[in-house]
Amino acid sequence: MSRSQEPEIAEIRGILAALGDPWQAGQTRLSHLSDRARQVRLGVPAPRSGEIVARADVAAAAVAATGRPVVAATAPAGTLPASFDLRDVSGRDFVTQVRDQGDRGSSASFGVIAVLEATAAYTRGVPGLNLDLSEAHLRARAGKHLAGHFAVVAGEGVTFEDYFPDNGTLNPDWPNRKARAAGVTDLTGDPAAIKQHMFSYGPVAAAVLVHTDFFHYACGVYQPTATPDGGHCVALVGWDDDAGCWIAKNSWGTGWGEQGFCRIAYGSSLVETWSVLGCTAVPLRAWLPAQRALRLFATANDTNAWAYLENLGWTTLASENLALLTHARASGHPVRPFVTCDGQIDQLIV
Repeated sequence: MSRSQEPEIAEIRGILAALGDPWQAGQTRLSHLSDRARQVRLGVPAPRSGEIVARADVAAAAVAATGRPVVAATAPAGTLPASFDLRDVSGRDFVTQVRDQGDRGSSASFGVIAVLEATAAYTRGVPGLNLDLSEAHLRARAGKHLAGHFAVVAGEGVTFEDYFPDNGTLNPDWPNRKARAAGVTDLTGDPAAIKQHMFSYGPVAAAVLVHTDFFHYACGVYQPTATPDGGHCVALVGWDDDAGCWIAKNSWGTGWGEQGFCRIAYGSSLVETWSVLGCTAVPLRAWLPAQRALRLFATANDTNAWAYLENLGWTTLASENLALLTHARASGHPVRPFVTCDGQIDQLIV
């Protein structure tokens, strides 16, 4: 049964007004949901109450030591910018579209997939890569915790959405259409390392403690005012030191928050101190969409050949494909490449 959200929102607004309105509460597409329906929009087992207090103390200590939330725990001045957003890196957007996990209780799968998709694009310097990986495939094998999800994607990997759509079946040829995570890194409790990783490689997945008011988040820099409801996973895609917040991609659709994104205050919701993981590369093994070859490079004997494809970036090239790709580039014809996990174009269709 759905609930009447107006009294709950009014109470939150009253608390926020006393705090100077750091964020705005309003009716979102999740506001009307029952307690049970809200729970299945989460998906990460919450830490025990004693653990919550201990982790919150870590963030509080950082605030007390610096006079502002966590900011002084960043790398030395001048190393990183005061703000960074993977949706706008010199005008380029490396973050894939916001998705809606529905009632699947699988926020970790959506958060980790968001990390893989954007890391693959950002590390290659090609926002047009536009991967669409299968949350259903990851959800079926990974459990609830972030570490288990990264263990799966670092091992067997995860297939593309078209090979295992939601409410669909797994294509048996999926090992030939997959992505993997390489260089999985645990960044928990280190805001400086989190920022450096995002700046260098792409987003990170973060477990957060969701409070009741989070379902009504409309805009602004979120800090909790209500009681905890459970654990959840978001993908951190940037930060803003002046506003004192992380920028996060959620998996509740675009009818929640700032078009599906939110800003979370440094030191709140256990965002830095519960579980934060990322990876440094995303090898692919798949046929990719047709695209133009923009540049070619080869040594004198053609044994060391490289190609720059418009939506893949630089990749090595099997020498037997060099002549075919040279002709395609000269004639302006797009090519459809098959890339292997070691980053090589193994086959081409012109």
